[in-house]
Amino acid sequence: MKIDRWNPRHWISLLQQGACSLLAILLRPLAGKPNIPVVILYGHQLSGNLRALYQQWQATHTSKMSLHFLCIDVTHSKQLMRQGVNALRFNSLRDVLTLARASVIITDHGLHAMTPLLSLTNIFFVDVWHGIPFKGFIPDDFRLQQRYDEVWVSSPLLKEIYQNKFGFKPEIVYDMGYARTDKLFLRHTPEPLFREKASIPAGNKVVLYAPTWQQDDKGRELFPFGESQESFLRKISEVCGEHKATLVIRSHLNASISAMTFDNVRYCSMKEFPDAEDLLLQTDILICDWSSIAFDFLALDRATIFLDVEPPFKNSFSLSGEYRFGKLVTGMNDLEETLNRILAKPQWYVSTQCQRHRDVTSAVYGKNIDGEVASRQLSRLADRITRTGT
Repeated sequence: MKIDRWNPRHWISLLQQGACSLLAILLRPLAGKPNIPVVILYGHQLSGNLRALYQQWQATHTSKMSLHFLCIDVTHSKQLMRQGVNALRFNSLRDVLTLARASVIITDHGLHAMTPLLSLTNIFFVDVWHGIPFKGFIPDDFRLQQRYDEVWVSSPLLKEIYQNKFGFKPEIVYDMGYARTDKLFLRHTPEPLFREKASIPAGNKVVLYAPTWQQDDKGRELFPFGESQESFLRKISEVCGEHKATLVIRSHLNASISAMTFDNVRYCSMKEFPDAEDLLLQTDILICDWSSIAFDFLALDRATIFLDVEPPFKNSFSLSGEYRFGKLVTGMNDLEETLNRILAKPQWYVSTQCQRHRDVTSAVYGKNIDGEVASRQLSRLADRITRTGT
């Protein structure tokens, strides 16, 4: 759930979260040590790095720790519980007691009203963030995460950026990789029900359009080059139609794209399709601007088209435009021609961009491309818990 400061229900949820966090702090000395260490994942949704860690725990680490997912949205927690996920809720005293017994909390986007847990408990805090950023950040953006015990980033380059640009102490930043990219680097077989749910015809190639949201540019449009949504989708869907391809639209969690009906256009919002990695595994070509999803897709080494539009970032870049590793297009005609050429002759893209892909992959992922990131991260946690007894 993205917090809307104008929504009274969200303020009630934050107050409830804050009250439960304080109750967990008070109960912690009385709660007793659990039979197995408790690790809690906290985020907007069970997706990305958190989802990958949860799935790895199910596969290999259930005897070493008890893993739970907690979010501020009680409705989302209930949905996950129906799916068999160990989900916690802030309106359950039993779940608050589980929070009180936690040894580790891992977050990918902050703590909301749980911040007192940082100062008033000995819980070990880890940040895994949610994307390799083009967006420029300043140290004040990470005042919370700078107080964590560890921050896991994707490569030595990102470690350097976290230290030099974001103001993190070197001793808490570890270049361990991003757990969610494991199945991308390993080229896992996509979930077959995904195509059925998204109504993507069997045998069709998938062209994914995934723009970033308006960020710091409040008037920014989600469709480029002065095109309306209708004209952009019509032109791109026509190119896709000529090559037996389906155009999939995925808006950012903070944005919304209304569904316009075209025969070969599908909409896969983050809310309805939270597993972005499974969508990427289905994708043959990505069209994007400054979205961090490009770096996830890079793990698949597939054709990527970057829209050369103004970045919506007030604080410049973390990773500059030089890290756009695919074909750069400067207008609508250029986009249509490039997409048509890649769909018709995929080898043309490979021959012109393969070295650039390798260079950027090496920079943003370092050695963390073996598909074992989640396993290493959980083993690190298990060793740390055993060593400290917390």
